[in-house]
Amino acid sequence: MKGIINFGSIWRRSLKAMGVYSKWLIWQQRNMPDQKMKKMIGLYSNFVSPGDLCFDIGANIGSRIATFLVLKAKVVALEPQEKCYAELKRNFKNDPVTIVSKGAGSVNEVKDFYVADDSLLSSFSPEFIEGQKSGHFKNNDWSRVEQVEITTLDSLIAEYGMPQFIKIDTEGFELEVLKGLSKKVKALSFEYTLPHQSAQAAECVEAIDQLYNGKVEYNMSRDEAYAFKFPDWVNSTRLLELLRSENFNTSNFGLYGDVYARTLSAS
Repeated sequence: MKGIINFGSIWRRSLKAMGVYSKWLIWQQRNMPDQKMKKMIGLYSNFVSPGDLCFDIGANIGSRIATFLVLKAKVVALEPQEKCYAELKRNFKNDPVTIVSKGAGSVNEVKDFYVADDSLLSSFSPEFIEGQKSGHFKNNDWSRVEQVEITTLDSLIAEYGMPQFIKIDTEGFELEVLKGLSKKVKALSFEYTLPHQSAQAAECVEAIDQLYNGKVEYNMSRDEAYAFKFPDWVNSTRLLELLRSENFNTSNFGLYGDVYARTLSAS
């Protein structure tokens, strides 16, 4: 309705203009979580317990880090974007969080990183970017390219220890990140993007299933729902059937979401 003042939007714009928006969100998540934040905390409590080590691969401004800290976990977070890295270092300087200014992939190397005008869209994947340009984000810009050091999940485990949970959100580069993992962690998640990279979601499940020799089960959560899609966890056969169907692109799975995988011993 025209003429109604959106105070929430004004508040967010003001905080962003002052450069303290991420700091406010993290404070809110810890002290006065809204319903969305409470759902996020509830979802991750299925995987994270006090004292656990978590990896946040693609941390951005740290909403998942804040959630893991609410659950009393320790965190190793990767974030290759300089501005986001600086915010993370500032906002979590007094917490049990290690911030690493690198990307993750299949091998240790240096790779082109396409920095978007919206930090949520920056990516190592040209295929992801082309898909976004032809869809909902055609007005965004990825013209800035930086050389960024890539590490692997195996290398992180060797340096920091075995995590109980790994969250992977790397804007179309998730399969390459999974290829750098040869250890069977208790649980992990990876982001899917629709419709342009729906096939990659199936490839990610295949990679996980191969690593775990099929002894793993799956669930999903669309975009910011923070609720499991399936009432009961499913095996790879059922999930792959869905991911390879047209239904995956057309039936309430959002523009993006997360696939969760856990070892059968966790059920």
